[in-house]
Amino acid sequence: MSSLGDTCEMYQPQTISKSETTPDGAYPVFGANGIIGRYHQFNHEESQLLMTCRGATCGTINVSEPKSWITGNSMVIRPRSSEIDRRFLEQYLRSGAGISDAITGSAQPQITRASLEPVPLPLAPLPEQRRIVAKVDGLTARTARARKELNRIPTLIARYKQRLLALAFSGGKIVARTTLDDITERVTKGESPGWQGFEYQEGGILFLRSQNVGWGKLLLNDQVFLDPTFNLKREKSMIQFGDVMLNIVGASIGRTAVATEEVAGSNCNQAVAIIRLRDRDVTDQKYVCWWLQSPEAQNLIVEGAVDVARANFSLANIRAMNLPWPNKSVRTEIVRRIESAFGWLDRMAADHAAASKLVPRLDAAILAKAFRGELVPQDPNDEPAGVLLERINAEREAAPKKIRGRKSKLPAIIATALGTFEISGYATATVADQPKKSGAKSMTKSRQDDDVKDKPYLADLLKSAPNGDVQTLFRAADLPVADFYKQLAWEIGAKHIIDDAKELKAA
Repeated sequence: MSSLGDTCEMYQPQTISKSETTPDGAYPVFGANGIIGRYHQFNHEESQLLMTCRGATCGTINVSEPKSWITGNSMVIRPRSSEIDRRFLEQYLRSGAGISDAITGSAQPQITRASLEPVPLPLAPLPEQRRIVAKVDGLTARTARARKELNRIPTLIARYKQRLLALAFSGGKIVARTTLDDITERVTKGESPGWQGFEYQEGGILFLRSQNVGWGKLLLNDQVFLDPTFNLKREKSMIQFGDVMLNIVGASIGRTAVATEEVAGSNCNQAVAIIRLRDRDVTDQKYVCWWLQSPEAQNLIVEGAVDVARANFSLANIRAMNLPWPNKSVRTEIVRRIESAFGWLDRMAADHAAASKLVPRLDAAILAKAFRGELVPQDPNDEPAGVLLERINAEREAAPKKIRGRKSKLPAIIATALGTFEISGYATATVADQPKKSGAKSMTKSRQDDDVKDKPYLADLLKSAPNGDVQTLFRAADLPVADFYKQLAWEIGAKHIIDDAKELKAA
């Protein structure tokens, strides 16, 4: 078993503040959770694998776009070897295995390079990595399609309910109509305790607000209470069993429910209307409640609401509402059919909610199985993963040691020249591009280009234009400062360039 520290290069790039971004910037800026703005420069030419390393979403994986500015709120994670498939690495990190152990801090969770380095990585031979990637991609594509179809169901259920209500209150059997004023004993509304000097308390009478009235049912998870004396002078807004409650103010206008025994004796605020039928028949109370949710009634409420900024449907408008009122047997049958159909739809909605919770778990199970070696067959002809790891470690040991921090002893000629380039802040960074000052020449190359990577690129420049001056070599190299410095250090370490403290020479 290898670790991320053995197989990957990890670093946090330079951060820029939100105020430095600009809407007309040419390049996207990636923060902790994706794109947070745009900037006129980029510090990574190629797409990078990122891990959120600060805040509540620590450990989340993102992939940047090419030519992006990546901030220090994300950790860049790059395979040390071309024999580690980046998609394989991405899928493993998305599985979350071992990542929770790398998160430190409770008030402000964070991930550091040091905490990530010990995270295990079950390295497989490159052919097997690619088989795993292909299999996982195929399976997660299917779960993505399932998720997309599942996401359509709530909208379809809501549309179907509206269609059922429209059909229920129209048709040949419904001829007679009446107004709510003709069949109600009282239409009133509550008062706000804030206007009367009352405050919410731990117990007392239940005080209902607009958020407690849903579509066809009461929502009692969020409850507040008032001193019972609030009811003494507000008997007209005291709620009785069977009252039809209608939201008449704000964004939830039009939601309605029938009062249950549980809320009998409670009171409500001015955003809720209380419709009490003259005939306290349970079926008729339900009939009125269902009709108020129908497209016909909802259109009347929207059209009759005043104050666009804060919708308000008056009590007079409620009393004037004209609704279909067939004979008793027809009203009873309409309620029965609505409740039967809605019961079936609500069970479907519950099944949808359960299925929606299972899909992410299915994705997690696929990734877990993949990195236990159980998703694709292993090929005995593949090179053992241990051999690959030994090769990566050997390459790592053979690579020139990076010079870190301001106190590192650089070769004299480089140290002298580098001061003019102002790169001390980048001494430990491994970014592909250093930010360029306004008006500076745009750098087009990087250390990853074919003619630079693992080749004596700068030495060849010295041979064709033998000038040991570092600044002249920098201008000829057309590399970003950080890349130039790293390439120069590598070529000196690999003996392609000789630094004699006076000038640079090609070996």
